[in-house]
Amino acid sequence: MPVMQPFPQELYNAAQSRELDRRAMEEQGIPAAELMRRAGEAAWRVLRGRWPQVRHIAVVAGAGNNAGDGYVVAAGALRDRRQVTVVNVGDATRLSGAAADARKQYLEAGGREQVFSGASPAAEVLVDALLGTGLDRPLQGDWAEAVRVMNACGKPVLALDIPSGLNADTGAIMGVAVHAAATVT
Repeated sequence: MPVMQPFPQELYNAAQSRELDRRAMEEQGIPAAELMRRAGEAAWRVLRGRWPQVRHIAVVAGAGNNAGDGYVVAAGALRDRRQVTVVNVGDATRLSGAAADARKQYLEAGGREQVFSGASPAAEVLVDALLGTGLDRPLQGDWAEAVRVMNACGKPVLALDIPSGLNADTGAIMGVAVHAAATVT
């Protein structure tokens, strides 16, 4: 049984989180790709620690930086010889910057991806890399359906940054939200 960490004394809202990233990049000189790599690798370590016997994971990815973090997690799974599939809800070809680079590296390492079809991914653990802290309206369409599928599949979900469907400032559910077993932020 994993040791539960105490809740932090402070929580950051979406604007404060963006400001922390900006400071890291501009004031500390840490490239966005390095921040993404660190986030994704930390998430992979948490996943391995919580579910050490997992052999097959599915990363449910959106169309922004949260998806980029998911591609880094997927690349870590490949390096550790796990079976992994990235399931794209958004158009992965529209990723830009560090997220596009993370996707390219994953695919060049032999990674597989597929377009979300409404079916539950065949995996032992799911990674929620759908949406990050910028959500400001209720989920609809394939986005809401992907959350419902993750919740209904009966598999544990590791959320990246925040469970998709939660408002980062208020904690309100924006239509539907992922029921994560753990969240790495």
